[in-house]
Amino acid sequence: MRVLIFGSGVIGRIYAARFLAAGLEVVVLSRGAAADQLRQTGIVLRKGQRTAETVFPRIVENTVEAGPIDIALVTVRGDQVDAALLHIASIQARVVASLVNLPRGLDTLAEVVGPDRFVAAFPGVAGRLDNDGIVTYIEVPQQPTMVGLSSSGATDTSSPQGEVLALLKSAGFPTATTLRMPAWLQTHAIFIAAFVSAIAATGDVMVLAADRSAVRNLVQAVREGFAALEARGTTTTPPVLRVLFLRMPVWFATNYWRRQLRGELGRLGLAPHAISSRHTELPALQHVVRALLAGANTPKLESIFAGTR
Repeated sequence: MRVLIFGSGVIGRIYAARFLAAGLEVVVLSRGAAADQLRQTGIVLRKGQRTAETVFPRIVENTVEAGPIDIALVTVRGDQVDAALLHIASIQARVVASLVNLPRGLDTLAEVVGPDRFVAAFPGVAGRLDNDGIVTYIEVPQQPTMVGLSSSGATDTSSPQGEVLALLKSAGFPTATTLRMPAWLQTHAIFIAAFVSAIAATGDVMVLAADRSAVRNLVQAVREGFAALEARGTTTTPPVLRVLFLRMPVWFATNYWRRQLRGELGRLGLAPHAISSRHTELPALQHVVRALLAGANTPKLESIFAGTR
């Protein structure tokens, strides 16, 4: 099977390296300095505290050079999608899956790609790219790689969704599925925009975790956002986030998230994203969340967003 990874950021490198290790033929579309670096030193990947491993995928700079592909995974940042639409549309693949934080614009991307070959998904990994070129990452236990299903719910390998699931499982990625991918992405957008904004404003995830009052305020901000989303007819998805933020007492959620922020999820899953996206993807995501909740009264959420200006 030939797999194209469209984008060479942290997420793209993780999936590319894992697919290569599973024996698949992998092509990475990258440009400029990143492409040069990947050709010279490859992808150096380390899971948690394990020994780093190096792989050398084929690097291309356009979809023509990539040639025919079985499955393509789009791993660019959400704020880069619009500029890349024509290039994504030109991918010569049977299936094109989006691993992008895209709470708005899924319909546009599906239309450009072709709905019969498009799959909306979301990564279940996170990490950081260190100065030495090593990608240190984790699989997020609370969030396997999510694959959105069509209305039929088909997951057999004759469906695009089934093909993507089979690909992910072949490389050992935990997976989950949902029939409500737009709601899942909108929920995630509120959650991640709030948490990443709070970390960016504080400057250090450990400092944030140590501040009970700040984490309590963060929990209340996310609760505001989820309540506003539900008032617009969108159910918080997945149910575990609905329970944590809308059903459990604030003190319980505060203690839970202080522990998570001190652990690998905070250090490798959230903090690197806060650093790398503060002046790029994060402002765009905040804008999207404001649009999703337009007219809602969310003062705590807005205050957290304002802290990153």
